[in-house]
Amino acid sequence: MIETTARLYINEIIDIVKRYDRFLITTHVRADGDGIGSEVALYHALRGMGKSVSIANDSPIPQIYKFIIPGTGIYIHPELPKDRAEVVFTLDCPTLDRLGKIQGIIPEDAVIINIDHHISNEHFGKINWVSEEMCATGEIILSLLREGNIDITPDMATALYVAMVTDTGRFTHSNTTPEALRMAAFLIERGARHVEITKHVYNTNPFNLIKLNALALNTVNLHADKRIATLWLTRKMLGETGVNPIDAQEFADIPISIDGVVVGVLLREMTEPNWIKVSLRSRNGFNVNNIANKFGGGGHKYAAGCEIQGTITEVQRLILDELEKALSQKK
Repeated sequence: MIETTARLYINEIIDIVKRYDRFLITTHVRADGDGIGSEVALYHALRGMGKSVSIANDSPIPQIYKFIIPGTGIYIHPELPKDRAEVVFTLDCPTLDRLGKIQGIIPEDAVIINIDHHISNEHFGKINWVSEEMCATGEIILSLLREGNIDITPDMATALYVAMVTDTGRFTHSNTTPEALRMAAFLIERGARHVEITKHVYNTNPFNLIKLNALALNTVNLHADKRIATLWLTRKMLGETGVNPIDAQEFADIPISIDGVVVGVLLREMTEPNWIKVSLRSRNGFNVNNIANKFGGGGHKYAAGCEIQGTITEVQRLILDELEKALSQKK
């Protein structure tokens, strides 16, 4: 059953889609499975309605998601679509800044439709459908398409299944609700190629990624009475193995997988010197979004991130100090 508030969003969005012809779809920098899957499904839906549609992202598509990407209409900065968008869908993106360079190509008079499930969303659009209860932005897109009487094709179902299965950690995270599982079953009924998804997303690891995994595991350390685990990815490690940082996003799940750990921290040296990307994962009710917010970042209660200037050792100390203070208050 769709809530009254969601119904209002759906009606507004459908009205805008009917009135305009040129659409741009985008998501956050270093796009993940939820952002990309949501983009692709919405792209197919709008194209099926005869609209002019492009997807433009700041960052490359991770290798594991390229199998769902349509042959045309995808642009990665600095390559940009030629058509001037009348409507811009921002998906799975809590702030305009998180769009990266794509923020700069949005026309001033464009209608921004902000669809997201991050608790840290800043409601920057003309329409802001932000539902923290949804397991993934892909679940919101599926609700929009179903209530809009859009036929869900196998390609759309596959893209949305990617969105949901990745953001729930293969339906193991706390955001795996009964409704999420019902939605997943619906997508399989509509032709989602779940065996193909498992193969590409989880069971086709390039050898150089395995080598990077081995190097990263040697950096694991425990802190705060073994309640915090840290993992490093340095530019040297990425260079030696030839792995694009965009393909190492799942490394954030390694430290939190250690028994007894409450907070897992991945620290990755960014391309720009002296900047560190911090990815936080937690369990047992610990809110890492609050920690990320202190450093200008955000995300979800149990998964958040930020970028901090400094060396990897300096940034680790800053993060550990904040985490240790928060953990001591939680006792």
